[in-house]
Order: sequence, then structure tokens, then C-alpha cells
Amino acid sequence: MTIPFTTRRRILWGDSDPAGILYTPRVFHYALETVEEWLIEMFGYTSMTLRDDLKIDTPTVKMSCEFMYPMKTSEYIDISLEIKKLGKASLNYVFDGFDSKKNHCFHVDQVVCFVDVDSFKAIPISIEFRKKIEAYQLSCNKFHEKTGIN
Repeated sequence: MTIPFTTRRRILWGDSDPAGILYTPRVFHYALETVEEWLIEMFGYTSMTLRDDLKIDTPTVKMSCEFMYPMKTSEYIDISLEIKKLGKASLNYVFDGFDSKKNHCFHVDQVVCFVDVDSFKAIPISIEFRKKIEAYQLSCNKFHEKTGIN
């Protein structure tokens, strides 16, 4: 796995507005796709297998986005995922999107809560998941210390 975990996404015609610029809400979809890929890489589960096999769901509590640079149809966007904060039952992801010229295009901040599928009540993040998340978060911090890249 790359540190920080990064996916590449091409902006498709269907992702764009009539001016050929990425339609604003698609950034949230891109962030959710990145989480899905990260879950598979980190834990071997998709959002659906977490739900079906472990009876865990992770609904979004809060999500915001800041746009810094326009993204055009057919461009590739590299989207990185890092952990801002790990709570007892919550996880705060941050995503940064860069185009092929290294322009910082967007920053997304998302908070999710781990819940039991049946009761939809918050549940503590399991020790197994917590250890992997903490190790990943530490690896990202070391990457930033070593490279000076934030």
C-alpha cells in the first residue's frame, strides 16, 4: 500500500457539467470510492461485506469540501486518504485531490461513525481495526516528517 493511500480517477464526461468541469457533488462520490478501496486494502472488506459479514455500517456524520483548482473532463485526479482523528466509535478521514500537474484541486473532510447494522447504534471500533488504523495513521505522519510534504 502506498503511504498515504492514493487512488487515481479519470474525470469522465458523465462526471462533468456542461462546461466540462467536474460537477461539484462528484467529489464526494470520489472520496467515498477512495474509502472503499482503502477498506479493501486495509481490512479485506468492502462497505457491503463489512455490513453483511460483520454487521457494521459506517454512515457519514459530517462531510465538507474546499475547492482550490478546477478539474476538467478527461483529466486524472490522484486522491489521497489520511486519518485526521480516530475516536472511540468515529473516524475522521481527509482526502486531497491533485491533478496530473500537481495542482491541489480539493480537500474533503469526512467524519463517519461505526454503528451496529441492526440497532443503528454507535459501537466502538474493534481493537483489530483500531490497531491497523493507528499503524496507518503513524505511517502517514512519518511520511510527512520524512518528506516535509503536507
